[in-house]
Amino acid sequence: MEDMYQKILWEGYGLRYQSGVRTRTGLVCQTDQGLRELKKARSSRREILLAHDVKCRLYENGFTSLCRFATAQDGNPFFVWDGTYYLLEDVMQGEAIEEEQPQDWLDGAALMAKMHCAANGLKLREGLAQAEALPQVWQKRLNELAKIKKRIERQSGYSALDLLVLRYYQPFFTRAQRALEQLQQANYTKLRKQQQAQGVFCHNRIKGNHLYRQTDGSLWIGGFEHCTADVFLLDLATYLKRLWRKTQGDVTLLENAVDTYRSTRDVSEEEMRLLLPLTAYPEKFLRLVHENYNKRQVCISPAMLAHLTQTAEEETSMGILEQYLTEN
Repeated sequence: MEDMYQKILWEGYGLRYQSGVRTRTGLVCQTDQGLRELKKARSSRREILLAHDVKCRLYENGFTSLCRFATAQDGNPFFVWDGTYYLLEDVMQGEAIEEEQPQDWLDGAALMAKMHCAANGLKLREGLAQAEALPQVWQKRLNELAKIKKRIERQSGYSALDLLVLRYYQPFFTRAQRALEQLQQANYTKLRKQQQAQGVFCHNRIKGNHLYRQTDGSLWIGGFEHCTADVFLLDLATYLKRLWRKTQGDVTLLENAVDTYRSTRDVSEEEMRLLLPLTAYPEKFLRLVHENYNKRQVCISPAMLAHLTQTAEEETSMGILEQYLTEN
């Protein structure tokens, strides 16, 4: 295995491998030019290029709290070895935050706002921003859920998974329909086009294991491989949903996190109206139902069933968040 790492570092980046230590995300390598982290990419070539363009623009605009991809000798921000994509970065210093203290959430919101501001002028190369817009994705998930329900009802008997889906079908389907209507009423499509023209991206993974506390107290962020060219508010909504779930619905902290974000990045009231549908839509539950019925029909393990059950409970708590946002 070490021979392979040596070849990737030398042939791909011109670095000499000296030693290495495995981590959760990859291999930290001591090279003749210092420490580097070599990772097997978990994303496609298009996603890597998009993340690379985003990182470069953020860095150019003064947001340096991240690790850029090293450029391989062939000019790409990755190296292909035996059909597999590998990424090389500087080692992320500090420790991943535990999100146990209120200040962790506020610092994360501030970092997110600064990062979004630094996307100004981002121009993605042709083809990288092509993806289905949210209304189409949401409608497709709703159609899939309706088909799965019909398939279940045609069966002679129900599994534990079937019963779980039937139990939550009506409340989640209704909520998803309402969120889709609100998304369209909030002029999401118009806002998306406006922000893409100015420079926009959605990180999609702003959470503890991608946020690192440095020795000086500042935060750095990783996990850019899941970026999309979507509106900034999608990041904020996902962050608030996570905060709501992890803090058992701490309204004060939620409000403070929103205020912290808005104190750095100017957000119009029109844009803020997107928060309601973006937090209300039960995306994770619908996605897991789709995966379990369309990709894993051979065997549904107890662990998978427990995961979906927990997700359903978490999404139910988001109904309380929806009610709070509606009233405020």
